[in-house]
Amino acid sequence: MNKIIRTSGVLLLTALIATALTSCELLENDNTPTPTPLAPIHPEVHPQLRWSLKANSGVGKEYLKLTPAVDETNIYTASTNGTLVALNKETGREYWRTQTALTILTGPAAGNGIVVVGSREGVIAAYRQSDGRLIWNTNLPGEILANPAIGDNRVIVKTVDGYVRALSTESGHEVWSYQQTEPSLILRGGSAPLIKGNSVLVGFANGSLAKLGLREGHEQWQQPIAIPQGAFAIQRMIDIDATPIIYDYRVYAATYQGNIEALEWSSGRVLWSHPISTYTGMIADSEHVFLSNAESHVWAFNADSGLVSWRQTGLTARLVTGPADMGGYIVVGDAEGYLHWLDKRDGHVAARRYIGPIFATPFVQNGVLYAFTNNGYLSAFSL
Repeated sequence: MNKIIRTSGVLLLTALIATALTSCELLENDNTPTPTPLAPIHPEVHPQLRWSLKANSGVGKEYLKLTPAVDETNIYTASTNGTLVALNKETGREYWRTQTALTILTGPAAGNGIVVVGSREGVIAAYRQSDGRLIWNTNLPGEILANPAIGDNRVIVKTVDGYVRALSTESGHEVWSYQQTEPSLILRGGSAPLIKGNSVLVGFANGSLAKLGLREGHEQWQQPIAIPQGAFAIQRMIDIDATPIIYDYRVYAATYQGNIEALEWSSGRVLWSHPISTYTGMIADSEHVFLSNAESHVWAFNADSGLVSWRQTGLTARLVTGPADMGGYIVVGDAEGYLHWLDKRDGHVAARRYIGPIFATPFVQNGVLYAFTNNGYLSAFSL
């Protein structure tokens, strides 16, 4: 598994090795923890497999979260060997398949008639949503690890050098750019830009969250989610690798080795904060914010106060994904190959299914859970 890469003067660490290193005494020993064995459970719900198929070759030996994209009809998957596939989300039937010349490092984004992916070569490429035909590609001066976003005829792309660029969905030409200074040592990944209305929310490896105007890129507000601490560069890593979420008037953002914070969407004012370290993902409902931390503990925070409602520690060191919201349950996958359904009320495990090792966060649409494994299998479940 590729763990450390230097690109554009930035040293990139996977979360796997960073977590192991920061648990070592002065970085001298490899104290990578052993995944916790699973305790027996008494299933309370029985997830039904709707369909499962091998869509592509997946991520190979790399730690990448190639989360699929979905629209009204199709689900789109990408693999590091350059394969882009569109499947009917109800049946799994293949709609089209395109073999690109790229080393794809991001999950796809779909919208405005195109599907876009980013690559190791610094290329952002757009394919026609209807048939997978290449429309344009644009070379950017930086590796693209964060999933792009599409909205209002803009493709928003974040590169590892701290630049955010808006490209025209029609031509790929740059419309505006915005930059923040990034540290020299960052996690090899990145949170995706998040579009809401006329704004885009972007998290950076320096621990800062910025709200930008979607049309022109003007900064509307900026808020540090964490402040670097420690004497060593690896101790000072505070990347926002978990994609922020928006629920009602609140923004939730979290960093590696820092905090989770709730902020007011309109102003960026901090409503509450709690120390935590994460690089995976979050989900929220009207009562709680659910998060998987760097130790693979799953947390539930009260959405109004930030107080901890419960914590599930039975999946420690299993490299769990971010959570998905499935009715009365949240669902996480793990690197050992399991999906776990946790009861929202107290976090106990209510069901479990084996699908294969997974880094990409599962997601739910119209009551169906979709999970994309590291070896390229895509599965759909219902309760």
